[in-house]
Amino acid sequence: MSVWGAAKRGFGKALRAHRIKHGKRGKTITGVKPMSGKIPWYVGAGKTPEKRAKIVKTHLALERSRKIDKAVKDIETGKKTLKHMEATGQAKELKDYKGKGTGSWHRKGFGIK
Repeated sequence: MSVWGAAKRGFGKALRAHRIKHGKRGKTITGVKPMSGKIPWYVGAGKTPEKRAKIVKTHLALERSRKIDKAVKDIETGKKTLKHMEATGQAKELKDYKGKGTGSWHRKGFGIK
């Protein structure tokens, strides 16, 4: 993008911010044409709007489920790693005033001063 394009884009953002600040939001989206949405190339979309909506929603639901599963797995492996580091003396979990773990971990030093 040229310098002129970047400046123009920035100025456009400033104009939009000014317009919104003074209550002139502009047009809002009132509707979307059926069958106009983008879907991944590997998802076979239906021929009717109802079938297409069902397929797209199913695809997005599966994607979300996979994301949650990955996050849970990452948490489990992270906790396992932290416990191992604590057992080998590389890290320690910070405790609250009752002696209960806070979930925050801190590295144990090498004696460097």
